[in-house]
Amino acid sequence: MLKSAAVLLTSLLSISFCPGQKVAIQPSILDFHLAPGNTVSQVVHISNLSDQQMGFRAYLADWLRDSTGVHQYFRPDTLSHSCAGWVSLDKDFIEVPPGGSRDLVVKLQPPSDLRSFQQMKWAMLFLQSGVEQDSASAHGKDFNTHIRQLLRVGVHIYQTPPTLTHYSARALALKEVPGEKNAYDLYMENTGETMLQCKVHLELTNIETGKEFRSEKVEFPVFPEGTRKVRLMVPVNTPRGRYSALAILDIGEGIPLEAVEKKIEVL
Repeated sequence: MLKSAAVLLTSLLSISFCPGQKVAIQPSILDFHLAPGNTVSQVVHISNLSDQQMGFRAYLADWLRDSTGVHQYFRPDTLSHSCAGWVSLDKDFIEVPPGGSRDLVVKLQPPSDLRSFQQMKWAMLFLQSGVEQDSASAHGKDFNTHIRQLLRVGVHIYQTPPTLTHYSARALALKEVPGEKNAYDLYMENTGETMLQCKVHLELTNIETGKEFRSEKVEFPVFPEGTRKVRLMVPVNTPRGRYSALAILDIGEGIPLEAVEKKIEVL
């Protein structure tokens, strides 16, 4: 059975995870575009900005984004879009001295089977550090114990074959959010071959006056075959009244926009 895990995931390059302890991990994304027969290595650079030695365990996992964008994690090489089984690391434990840095080499070697290049594949590389600190004094009694504080950082791994060039999406519906004033959810689907970086916004036209209002853009990624529910808010300066609301989905320059229209009441 696939098992998800709750983790701390961040794409920040510098992360403070406890007093006096800092680490920088670069890059946050390893983007591969391999054709059949190719093998490529990339480097993850780990810098210890603290005054204590740190150790990192490196391991792989499968993952997905759910319809709200939340990450879900699974055992490596279990999902159909996984490339975790193609990834090898030059080491699975890295010690970094205070103020020093180390490199982790990540090699992607797809199988020669051409079917492996008919889909985008992805995985997650985790770097996990444990820090032990002494703690003392409870209920008036002095004693020492060890508290382990964990940092777990995810590095995204993407493999997009260069032959995958079909970009498309569908805007499915715009629905009012129950119990939330002037909030609407856009439902969309990635019908293309690659991950999309999407932008969505609302355009409102007052049915009586013709005056127009536009919401801020919301940006988000969606994997191929993925669906997404995106929360859109009516701009706060929009007067009460009846409007024609157009939710516009933009997936990139040169690609036709998708849109869903709905008559709404701004309260």
